[in-house]
Amino acid sequence: MTRKQWTCLALTLLAGALALIVGAVVVIDPFEVYHQATAFIPPITNGTQIYSNAGIAKNYEYDSVVIGSSMTENFRPSQLDSLLGGQFVKLCINAGTPYNHRQMMDLAFGTHDIQRVVYGLDPEAFTYFYTQPKCEMPDYLYDSNLFNDVRYWFNESVLARYIPKCLKALGQHDEGQRDTMYAWGDLYEYGLDAMLAGIDLTVGRTGQQDARNDTPVLAQASLLNMEHNVLPLIEAHPETDFIFFLPPYSAVRWFQFYAGGTLAYHLNQKEAIIDALLAYDNVSVYDFQAVTDWITNPDNYIDSSHYGPWINDAMAEAFARGEYRVTSVAEVQANDAEIERLVLAIADAGCWPDEF
Repeated sequence: MTRKQWTCLALTLLAGALALIVGAVVVIDPFEVYHQATAFIPPITNGTQIYSNAGIAKNYEYDSVVIGSSMTENFRPSQLDSLLGGQFVKLCINAGTPYNHRQMMDLAFGTHDIQRVVYGLDPEAFTYFYTQPKCEMPDYLYDSNLFNDVRYWFNESVLARYIPKCLKALGQHDEGQRDTMYAWGDLYEYGLDAMLAGIDLTVGRTGQQDARNDTPVLAQASLLNMEHNVLPLIEAHPETDFIFFLPPYSAVRWFQFYAGGTLAYHLNQKEAIIDALLAYDNVSVYDFQAVTDWITNPDNYIDSSHYGPWINDAMAEAFARGEYRVTSVAEVQANDAEIERLVLAIADAGCWPDEF
């Protein structure tokens, strides 16, 4: 064999091997980037969320979405279908910022006609710069450029871990995966010890209750997030029903903000964000953050913020009934006054109060 023949043969074999790898990834497609899986259960987990979401957003059948942080992961799309109508999927981004959520929603709106959006708002997330992802997204899966998918085709984890996992699941189906994807409700312990783990309640009063504004104004970070990541979606899709909700963190989470000197700031920003949202006819806002029976019951929480799936079910039912909907900033301020009352009760007691 001549050197030229050997070179041609080597290049041919190399090209064949590369084509085989690309073909395997495209055909099996563990993260459903090119087509929805029908021959196996796809590896949709919290650990693969930012990858799995790209395929779900592109290739699943849906007309309604749940978007937000881990506060939205325990919703059941089948329940939302029944209560609100439509066909829901979850496009949650654990610990995501408004920038992350905008990326996700742009892909959903770019590939589907969206009737309804259930959007969980975490006021603390609005403190991040408006172009800052708290979770680094694999942008190459979210754009329309096929050529940069090379990072998917030759990804070591895809080839060595996820394709074999898919092959082992050949022939298996999970009809309930729309509900169970990303859900974590049965993985943790609930109760007072879990809710208070690592938290010092002996701070006492600090005077922060006097630092509230009568007329809340958006701080620069919150303003930029609203202007670039939230309001453009609402304005570009007036036919879409946006249901925003404020998650019911436990009362001790608000005490943590108080102890850290940011309670007034977060409440002011929450009120200003809601004030901006209420200007739109295709928006409804639900404030669950002062539902006292929920936020003072430690059995609902695995830590100071995260509540069990029965709370997600109760919120879905509230959407259907219109319960806890707010239509003015004054209503939100009344809720926030209740939060402050609970926080000061914790500060005065120096422990979790018995009367809760």
